[in-house]
Amino acid sequence: MFDTKKPYLRALPVGLALTPIGVLFGVLAAQENWTFAEVLLMSLLGFSGSGQFTYLGFTAQGIESIGYISAFIIILSINLRYIPMSLSATNHLKTNAINKGLLAHFLADESYAIEDKYDTIKNKTIIRTTIVFFWALSTSTGVLLENIIPDNANKMLIGLTFPVSAILILLSTSNVIDYCSKKLEKYTIRKIALALSLSVISILLLGAQYFWIPSIIISYGILKYKRDTQHDD
Repeated sequence: MFDTKKPYLRALPVGLALTPIGVLFGVLAAQENWTFAEVLLMSLLGFSGSGQFTYLGFTAQGIESIGYISAFIIILSINLRYIPMSLSATNHLKTNAINKGLLAHFLADESYAIEDKYDTIKNKTIIRTTIVFFWALSTSTGVLLENIIPDNANKMLIGLTFPVSAILILLSTSNVIDYCSKKLEKYTIRKIALALSLSVISILLLGAQYFWIPSIIISYGILKYKRDTQHDD
């Protein structure tokens, strides 16, 4: 059985890996005159690396030209993946709706990747709050560090948001490799090929603006089925 003891040991490496990205966000946010309190509150209440970097980019360009409604829709679209993820990872837990809502709010791609079907509510809480702590601490620290970073170094930091995607890809790939045995590798490749094909078909049929809608519905169905099956086992 998966070792569900010491869940913080699973969350600690992820938190440390996110720290430089959080510091980068804090530095870039400070350059746009965001205050320490604003960054800290956004990291706790928003808690979305992709959403925070996207909103930061909008403010740098002038969010008035984009429009708050358009910015909201774009950021919502980016983070819609959390709907099936949170439902499949939290819905089966035996607790009240308020606790489920809090757990769902603090769900991240990284915590979803390292959580296991055997994890209790306590373990999930430890994993998710640990990652939130590192993210909030690092982003707010970045605001403080901006004052001591030389101007020429500040200019080099602009646009360096690629580590976010790199870490997510690494976590996802590692999770797939650990989960699948060698006998299942060919089936995994087939599934990836099928998913890519369906994505292309959806883009061609629905366009780049709406292709993600069926993917969200299908992803939720698949994740819920897998989680329910594993939970019954």
